[in-house]
Amino acid sequence: MQTISHEDMIAQRVLTICLLLLIAAGATLRVHALGHSPYGLYQDEAINGLDALRVLDGAHPLYFEANNGREPLFIYAMAATIGMAGRTPLGVRAPAAIVGLLTLPAVYWMGSALANRRVGLLSAAILAVTLWHVHLSHIGFRAILLPLFTALFLSAGALAFKQKSRAWAVSAGALYGASFYTYLAVRFTPVALLGIALYGWLWHRDWLRQRTAIVLIILSAALIVALPLGVYTLQYPEIVLGRSGQVAIWNRADFPQVAVTNLFRTLGMFTWRGDTIWRHNVPGHPVFDPLLSIPFVAGVGLALARWRKRPVLVVCLIWTAVMALPTFLADDAPHFLRAVGVIPTVIVIPALVLHEAWEAVSRAYRRGEAVASAGIVVMLILSLFLTARDYFGCRPAPLIALSGYSYVGCYQTDPVRGYFFQAEATDLADAINQSQGTVFVDRRFWTTFPSVEFLAVHPDVSLYDEGKSLSTDAPSLTLFAWPYEGLDAALNVLSEDSTITVDPGPMTRGDLDPELLRLYVQFSAAPRNTAESSPPLAQFENGLRLADVRFTPSEKGEAMELSWSQTQPPDQPMNVFVHLVDEAGNIISQFDEPPGTIYYPPLSWRPGSVIIQTIRLSFLGTGQGRDLSIRLGLYDPTTGDRVHIAQTNLDQEDDALLFHLSEKAGGD
Repeated sequence: MQTISHEDMIAQRVLTICLLLLIAAGATLRVHALGHSPYGLYQDEAINGLDALRVLDGAHPLYFEANNGREPLFIYAMAATIGMAGRTPLGVRAPAAIVGLLTLPAVYWMGSALANRRVGLLSAAILAVTLWHVHLSHIGFRAILLPLFTALFLSAGALAFKQKSRAWAVSAGALYGASFYTYLAVRFTPVALLGIALYGWLWHRDWLRQRTAIVLIILSAALIVALPLGVYTLQYPEIVLGRSGQVAIWNRADFPQVAVTNLFRTLGMFTWRGDTIWRHNVPGHPVFDPLLSIPFVAGVGLALARWRKRPVLVVCLIWTAVMALPTFLADDAPHFLRAVGVIPTVIVIPALVLHEAWEAVSRAYRRGEAVASAGIVVMLILSLFLTARDYFGCRPAPLIALSGYSYVGCYQTDPVRGYFFQAEATDLADAINQSQGTVFVDRRFWTTFPSVEFLAVHPDVSLYDEGKSLSTDAPSLTLFAWPYEGLDAALNVLSEDSTITVDPGPMTRGDLDPELLRLYVQFSAAPRNTAESSPPLAQFENGLRLADVRFTPSEKGEAMELSWSQTQPPDQPMNVFVHLVDEAGNIISQFDEPPGTIYYPPLSWRPGSVIIQTIRLSFLGTGQGRDLSIRLGLYDPTTGDRVHIAQTNLDQEDDALLFHLSEKAGGD
């Protein structure tokens, strides 16, 4: 019997403690800034949330038909979290975080059942520091359920075969049947099981024959649990199976060429270049970082070279290869949602290699256990750092070209990432909720952006259609308008003698849009307090008045808030120019637009109203304020002639008002 020295026992305990700490750190990554990182709420997440609201209202469908059809388990879990957290991104994404956390012990159990406790700990630690799974734990997509149920099923199945246990067989079958209610990639698992069975029949036939009853029990239990969904599929195949046909590549005329391309992309996703879609991944980040890629590649090589003597490695490799087919056989390979079924087994492959390396070093050298433990812990700590940096921090440029990694920058704050999660639609919903009084919203926001419908909970929202005239008796109102057509009829709701704030919303774009477009324009109207009126800062000869100018801090520096009014309707269009200039008169930044913005120019103003317009110029608030000044005036856009300033107490030059800026960029 081999004796273990005191030093070796300490090394083993230290390794166990360190792996547990790494798992805890990985769990922290899954809940850090949950609901806020990544910011926004993509339409697929919002549709899940809307269906969860219907569940809370009493609906209990077996399969959700909207959005190309979705399995039910994740949405029912989401109904519970929305019931607690409300109609928020946190309510939508909390189930993913919970499932992500549960997957860590499930993978530990799977590694332990397939091999031993140390492999289980290593598997859970590797999963804990894997960016792909961290990201899945932060977004409200049902795909994250499949790794959990896969790990649970394989764990129970391994115990059923090892112990010839009928109870574990029933549990394994029930878990496998339940997995069909998680995510559509599960439909490839029968192929994976057939591949594993074929391997067992060819090379471990006697062992498998002794467990025929276990196989039958697992299949029977799985069939019973999955039967309701199977019956539904036979009744409505176009709903359950329709999505697969939409993204499949085998119907394409260029299938051979696409298949070859997809093969290399799928193989490369593990160590070279991963999914480039911002919703699924930090663009281009592979499954494994450069450190963990080494034991993964070694594990694949070992499984292929010693396939008869490494059955656990071979089983994991077969499952991984088959569950990569959903992305190989579809558009946009590699696609990290469709490939999600590989997660549990692909994680065990490097864990098995690290375990074998640990044992080899321990046997070969004095105090080898301490050396091997230290090497493994350092590798995983570095992987944890890389994941935290790449996901929550900024990835630097060095070695990008050599690694195949396609993204340099800060993923969480990059505006492109915001477009992919429709962050601007989330901003719109927030603006609706913060509005005072009656709120009018163009119906197109509701029908185009499910996140707006889900997140907007203002108690007094009225949807309107393009071209419809609006009316209200409310003293205060807010109008969210589609900024491209049909504005005139809706703007009639802005009453006379009001203070009207015009706020053009953020720019956005869809996945396939080549250019940025403005999402919305917000008009806020409140009764004007005529008793507090003061003389204007400037009176222009065309009847326009600059009532006030205020400098307000903003996230991007200082902003100018202009208050306009008019003594009479103008007879022609006009623009306001704002120039930020240095001491030599050089223009550093400029703004050129109609007073009140292009969405509410003076020809549209209601009598007696004050129009508030916000202007932001680059380099305001940069510490150079003492040497900067602002010139502001009006001009005719057709002729370029400036409008004469009839009256003002401010400094002026060439029919332009002058505002001298202090060090803090404040007007004097």
